[in-house]
Amino acid sequence: MFFYFKICLFCALAAVLYALLLYLLQRCLIFVPSHRYISPAKMKNSPFTENPLVMQDKTTVMTWYAKKDMQKPAILFFHGNALQLSAYAEQLYPFIEQGHSVLMMEYRNFGSTKGKTVQKDIFSDAVETFDWLKKQGYPEIIVYGYSYGTAVACGLTAMRKADKLILTAPFSSLLQLVKEKPVPLAGWLLKDHYLSDLYIKKYHNPLLLIHGTKDRLIPHKHSRNLYDAAASEDKTLVLIDGVSHKPLYFEKLNHKAIFDWLKKY
Repeated sequence: MFFYFKICLFCALAAVLYALLLYLLQRCLIFVPSHRYISPAKMKNSPFTENPLVMQDKTTVMTWYAKKDMQKPAILFFHGNALQLSAYAEQLYPFIEQGHSVLMMEYRNFGSTKGKTVQKDIFSDAVETFDWLKKQGYPEIIVYGYSYGTAVACGLTAMRKADKLILTAPFSSLLQLVKEKPVPLAGWLLKDHYLSDLYIKKYHNPLLLIHGTKDRLIPHKHSRNLYDAAASEDKTLVLIDGVSHKPLYFEKLNHKAIFDWLKKY
């Protein structure tokens, strides 16, 4: 009898320890930042320059800025949940070559930006970064996000009016995505839910969603869910057959869909 009691006690303690560690370490499990900062000056033929912005809480957030045609819409880009700005920059060169100014915002605890990757702080940084770009005087701002960056983009558009919104490989919410993973209790213990499916209901301007049908990290049903939830009457969903998560962005397989879509305007 005492033997079985010890087994039950051990299992209970193990479950409590598991839940505690999952709660405390969840951001380390979700985000994979690179802290060895690489500046645009160290990249080959980079059109970007460093543009650090001091936020209201005095945190300095690194942004990269490529200024081009002031008469064309500017692009505000939010990257995925790994690495840092330098890893995502090259895929934005084609937009710059076509005359679009591009501003990339770094997340807290990524690259040279200090702090923790907490939803309320990331959303606040996105708003201040958007406001800075708006003050430059561009006729329109296109908000563009990839993977985790789509959640930041959606959260931003619930607080600021983006003229156009591009979401590449989005999830309908981080809460929903985590619940779909084989990690017990993860959904219950998640601190930041990133409810893009809720925020998208407040967005009414042109919307483009792009997803690969072979994406196993974020299944393409998430784009379908966002498409259905979106309030915009001008919304487009492009599913690219046979493409997985990383190639969709890093091999520029989403570019044709984006440029074709932008030609309409």
